[in-house]
Amino acid sequence: MGVRGLTAFLDKCPFAWEKLALKPQTPEEIEAAGGKSRVIKLAVDGCALLYHLYFAGNFNCVCGGQYAQFAEHVKLYVQTLQKCGFSLFVVMDGTINAAKEATIITRENDLIKTVRQLTYSDKYMGKKVLPIMARQAFMDVLNELKVKVAYSDTESDIIVGALARANGCCAVSKDSDFYIFELPFGYIPIDNLEATRTGAVAATRFSRSKFCAALKLKESFLPLLASAVGNDYVPSSLTRPLHVALGEVDVALPQGWQSPDGKDPTVRDLLILRVANLISKHDTVDAAVTAVVAMAKEQHEADVAAGTEAPKEGEEEREEFTAEKLKEALTVSIQQYALNPKHAQALGATTELTTQAPCGMSPPIVGAFRDGKLDRLLANVLVNKTYWCHVMVEDVDADCVWPISRPIRAAAYAALLEGSAKEVTEYVRNGLKLESVQVAVGPSSMPGISTSISGKTAEKERSKALYSILGEPVQGVPEHLSMASACVKYWVQNMGGPTTAVELASVVAAMLQKREDQAMRPSKEARPPWLSMRVVHRYAALQSIVASAVSLNQALGTPVSPLKVADVIDGEFSHRFHHLQFRAKGVGSLSEQLRKDGVEWEPFFKCYSAIAASVSTYLRGSIVEQMDGGIMWGPNGPEGKDEAREEAGGAMKKTGQ
Repeated sequence: MGVRGLTAFLDKCPFAWEKLALKPQTPEEIEAAGGKSRVIKLAVDGCALLYHLYFAGNFNCVCGGQYAQFAEHVKLYVQTLQKCGFSLFVVMDGTINAAKEATIITRENDLIKTVRQLTYSDKYMGKKVLPIMARQAFMDVLNELKVKVAYSDTESDIIVGALARANGCCAVSKDSDFYIFELPFGYIPIDNLEATRTGAVAATRFSRSKFCAALKLKESFLPLLASAVGNDYVPSSLTRPLHVALGEVDVALPQGWQSPDGKDPTVRDLLILRVANLISKHDTVDAAVTAVVAMAKEQHEADVAAGTEAPKEGEEEREEFTAEKLKEALTVSIQQYALNPKHAQALGATTELTTQAPCGMSPPIVGAFRDGKLDRLLANVLVNKTYWCHVMVEDVDADCVWPISRPIRAAAYAALLEGSAKEVTEYVRNGLKLESVQVAVGPSSMPGISTSISGKTAEKERSKALYSILGEPVQGVPEHLSMASACVKYWVQNMGGPTTAVELASVVAAMLQKREDQAMRPSKEARPPWLSMRVVHRYAALQSIVASAVSLNQALGTPVSPLKVADVIDGEFSHRFHHLQFRAKGVGSLSEQLRKDGVEWEPFFKCYSAIAASVSTYLRGSIVEQMDGGIMWGPNGPEGKDEAREEAGGAMKKTGQ
């Protein structure tokens, strides 16, 4: 949803805002309050918070995401809020409503264009793409900090508003519809909730009453204002005659209006003021609706008589205006802004979602979904039999990397659907467009989610099923990297073409960094000039494998300890390590690089060697131990150049060249 132009309009209305500032309470302040710390509840739109924290931060999405740095940023932000007394209830978007699929596809297609700009432009375009596992990194931190989190059935907007109203607290989001909702304790746009480096919190809250007073408008008229100005519920072809009729009406700017650089109000600014002026003349919303429809009808008839109402090129499919259609659209739109108390109860053990799978939407299934233990993408498989392979940073001129991990997802589909369907629709990039592909459900031997989530199928059996698809984990790696090692093995074995020693080393080294070193490492948002699209594509494939493995683990009732993406993937580190070492020469280059990156060579060599031994037939190049301690690239170098020449020479002899 959204009210066109309202956010920009309110940026020029300082009178509609209230500034708040809070610092952590001192022991003396707590004692004076009877030993009780203050608690300020916030109902938070989780997706708005996720996107804000990632996009407002200095994180490099071109290299695949800096998950550890992002996780640390989220942690510091949330901890600052908590120390100042804020208690967050975060609501995440759930499944994708079938009616919204066309909109999602359009957005994903736009993201494909953004990826191409990001990866091929030397200049920073000011755009970003959310890495595919940023949501999981975000959720890992919230769970670690014991923040209340719940997934809604579909979009979370109306749920957040209803929760804020029911619990007497402020709503936090990034949607202009929240300016319209009746929220007694106000609304804070997410970018107006700042956790400062000094440990204080500064917030700017929207005051509905002050805004309406300045426009001389009753608060109950705000839904009509939004509907008549233009939103997702009223087609622009129906409001066009009204906007034309109001085009020459003189209106005064509200007292306190501040336009940047003294610029004149925009056309949209004046439209908002003109609509407010029109409807404010009436005592009831119904009377105002009647006046709006009458003005639009009169203008439409005048346009028809003048021959100016005919559709223009590209508008052939627009909805034809009638007074009845406009009135109906306005009525429906106004109803969308009513916060029903039942919405505040929509995060419990019941759901309006349905599935044909044998598991049904039982309390254990719904509970796992609400808690994020059954990801929204998997819930979408249960409900709609669709899985969204979201756009990621890869070489969009090459084949998409998502199909490499399709066997893993197919096994997850088998576990979820338990024989109730033979195919699942995957939305995946094909060239420069997102297209649907029918994917056969995996082996029927996979334990079903019904028995997995109830515990009837033993954890050992479910773990065995997971690794029968992913491949056995590598022995000798740290325990928390066990599942990650299986993903890396799968990557090397299925990527196509040989993997070089330096590619594998860059992935392993990223896993063994010290978290404190990661948090301190600076980042650049722009595309590095040395960026290799081949490496971008290969690392993107690894991310798709890790994401799919996480899905399969959840579909099996999480028999294996969930991996933390912040511990496994650091795209910028791996790209930089690869760039600095893929042509490295000299005995000490590798050891020196590890030393600079704070990675101890002995654990690194042990982990690398264990994985390399399990994929030796797919690997080119090597790492060897020096006699006097330390490690170095093998005799064929980081990329196994001599091996490549020998293979090419052998092929030429076999073909008689």
